[in-house]
Amino acid sequence: MPQKTVSIRGLDTELYHQIFSMAKRSGKRVADLMNIALKQFLESNGNGSDSVRKTDQGDEDCFVLRNNGEIFLSKTDIIVLQKKVGTFKIENRGHLVFEKDVDEEALSYINGLIIHSGVVEAPHTVYPHLLIKSEIYGKLLKY
Repeated sequence: MPQKTVSIRGLDTELYHQIFSMAKRSGKRVADLMNIALKQFLESNGNGSDSVRKTDQGDEDCFVLRNNGEIFLSKTDIIVLQKKVGTFKIENRGHLVFEKDVDEEALSYINGLIIHSGVVEAPHTVYPHLLIKSEIYGKLLKY
């Protein structure tokens, strides 16, 4: 595809400088990082809310917890999240650990787990239940 220069009026120059520095440190081009950011925005339905996405069941909105870093979830954490947002999905690109107290009841509040990359660790007692709920491209480990 031929390269085309694109000017973006109103772009925050401080954000641009941060992306420029990040690109330089990682050995990538600014265009590469911008393409990744724009693709991720569009994948979240482009609705400006990166935590809400349509579910497969139809028009119902579902909270999506996206992890690009590191999260440790206990049974209490899952129950509190469910009380605040209802049942939810998890998309992982980082490191996610389900603590030992997580059980079937807690997992019933999670509609699905998509492991794009990264690692998800789960207690052996709930590992089979997570396998059923998961779409795995990364690693799902049991302990």
